[in-house]
This record gives sequence, C-alpha cells and structure tokens, in this order.
Amino acid sequence: MKRLFAAAVSAMMCCLCITGNRAVSAEKRPSKFRATFIQNWYCRDWTQQRWEQELCSAREAGFDSVVVQSVYDIVRGECPQGKNAQDPAAYSSAESFCMFPSEHTAAYHSSQNGGDELAVALEAARNTDMKLWLGTVSDDMWWKYGWGVPEGSFFADWSEENGSLGADLITEMWSRYGGSYGQQIAGWYYVNEIWNMDAACLGEDNGEYARIIGSNIKASVSAVQESCPEKPLLISPFYNPDISGPQQYTAFLRDIIEAGGLRPQDIYAGQDGGGKEYGPAVIRQWADAQKKAADGRMTFWINNECFGRDMTAKPVSALRENYLAAADLAEGNILFSWDHYYASDEELDRQFREFTFEPVRGDVNGDGRLNAADLAAMQSFLLGRAELGVPSAGDLCADGTVDVFDMIAMRKMLAAHEG
Repeated sequence: MKRLFAAAVSAMMCCLCITGNRAVSAEKRPSKFRATFIQNWYCRDWTQQRWEQELCSAREAGFDSVVVQSVYDIVRGECPQGKNAQDPAAYSSAESFCMFPSEHTAAYHSSQNGGDELAVALEAARNTDMKLWLGTVSDDMWWKYGWGVPEGSFFADWSEENGSLGADLITEMWSRYGGSYGQQIAGWYYVNEIWNMDAACLGEDNGEYARIIGSNIKASVSAVQESCPEKPLLISPFYNPDISGPQQYTAFLRDIIEAGGLRPQDIYAGQDGGGKEYGPAVIRQWADAQKKAADGRMTFWINNECFGRDMTAKPVSALRENYLAAADLAEGNILFSWDHYYASDEELDRQFREFTFEPVRGDVNGDGRLNAADLAAMQSFLLGRAELGVPSAGDLCADGTVDVFDMIAMRKMLAAHEG
C-alpha cells in the first residue's frame, strides 16, 4: 500500500516528469547513482501507467536508467533425489517466463499487451525520458557450477547453450525494438554473476573456468557487436573473501575479460559486498582489485548493495559509508536496488534522496565523486577560465569562499585516497 501511495504521489507531481503521455523535462541534479535494478518477477505484469509512475519516481530519485535484471527466467528448482545435480536434463519440471513473445523460448508471458511487457516498458521509458538496460536469461542452473574443478562436460555444455540463448535474445530484441526504441535501450546486462571461484583463483582448473565463462560472455559481446556495437554490455561480479585473496581474483577476472572479448565501452560493475555486510576497508580492498582487472579493458563502475544479510533494507547511513569507501575508484555507481528496498518506504526514500543529491566534498564538477578531474576544474576556476559546477562542494575549508587553500585541501584529500 505504501508503495502505491508513493507512486501515486510521484505521478501527481508530473509537471516534474509527465503530463498525460507527454514527457516533460525536469531539472536534473547531479546524483551519486546512475541506475538501479528491478527484477522481472516484480514488474512482469505492470501496465504502462504503472511503468511510467515507477520510472518517473526513479528519475526524480536521481537515476537515468533502470536495469531489468532478466527478460527470460528459467527456474529448475531442486534436483530430484538420485539424479546428477549438474545435469540440466535431470530437472524435468523447469518453469520459464519471458517478458516478450520470443521465437527462442516456450514460456509463460505477461498478461499485458498480448504478452509483450517489454514493449510496454520501453514505451514508458520513452515517455519519462528514461532508459532501460535489458538483461538476457536468468537460469538457476548457473549456481550448480563453480565449485571445485569442473567434472565432465556438464558445465561447458550448459554454458555453450546458455551463451547462445543470451546472444539470440539480444539479436532478437534489437531486431524487434531497436528501430522504435533504440534510444531507450541503454545497453545489455549479462545475468550470470561471476565470483572468485575457488579452483580458478587457486590455479587448480588449468584456466578452464575462465575459458568456459569467457566463451559464454563472448557470445553476447558478438551479438551486440553485430547488432548495435555502440551499446555497452554490463556485467556485475561479486566476491567472497573466505574463498580467495583479492589479487587471485584480479588474475581470474583478467582471464575472463580477455577470453570474453569485452570492450572498453563495456561496463564492469562489481557488487560492493554491502549485502554481506563487509566493512568499508574490505569493500575498498576488493574494489581496488577488481578495478585493476578492468583497467584499460572495461569501464569500471561499482554496484552498491542497499540490503543486509537478512535481505531487508540497509540503513542509508551504512550505504553512505560503503559508497564513500570506494566511490573515487569508479567512473560511475549503480544500486541494487532502490525499487526493491527504498522506494516503498517513505522515510528511507527521503533519506536516500537526500544522500544521493548531497554534494560530495570536493566534487566541484558534479559527477558524484572526487577525483583528478575536480582538481583540474578547481585550477581552471582559480585561474578565471571556468565556473564550478557545484561551488558549494569546493569550500573545503568551510570559510564561505573557494580559494587556493581549498585547492590545497583537495590535493591532500586526493593523496589520502590514493594512499
């Protein structure tokens, strides 16, 4: 009920976002997070009006896009007793759902628009000046693999089929929607969540995991390259410090990125570990290791988790602490997930919006983080060559003016981050 009330209030404020079906430009303030995730089980039967309400509210919360985590879900459940858990054929009762009537799936579809929920969502995105990242296939079989050295060909066979299906979905979606909604498609999301797999990070698998996973990813990269090469592919790995060290993960990730043919415009958005309640020092250490793997190969973002171990909403104060631990390492930040954890709670949403629009100390160019670009902007300002995007963020000495002493303070802050 709270969610519907918040969405209704958001829709009524629509000279800020929408009037009828016409998008109206709203003032865009710099925010810390570019995108937020939504899972298709939650939105698969929304009407266009509901999509517009949610996207309008997300835009007002500072996001410019929403990641639809997957358009096609396969749920296999538990393996029957006595069967091989790594054999997909053992799961005879698998169920599936697709957000559009795909030629490549036989699945249940949405109750909206003749089963084409994706067209409804993309039309709503166009009307609200938002973009959607489209995830491909989510298959819970992925979680049956990744422990120990792969046995037999089960993982390789499944991965080849899964990669081919993901590539086919990208090609089909672009063919079906690219002409009308190409501007609304921000890019593609690779659904399988890579982690620091034990045998791979310990060097016990002879590079097999990197080859198999890289080949799977490469199928999607090739499909994007052939259909819409300007669109990025987004991946979002996670980590478990109990399995390996961060440097071992760096080496494993480099092998995957190389084998996957990932491009500089593709995005590595590592999960920060906030959901596992890792502390800021751990979050920074592992973010730095993942950045080293992606550097020069992919664009590096951080996927901030706003939930805790009990899968309830994380306090915004904890999200702030985790964000500040590593934001300077990233070119952008995204969130899992405003819609699932904050949007339905008025007080949490208010605190989140206050945080995401709060200027970062020293972030004078307004891109949500402090880095060398801010120092360059400060120098240009002090030489009279340019204005600051966020002047208040430059008053680091808190004396009411922005001057050379603030620039000295900024240099010290940057040196501390680098250290």
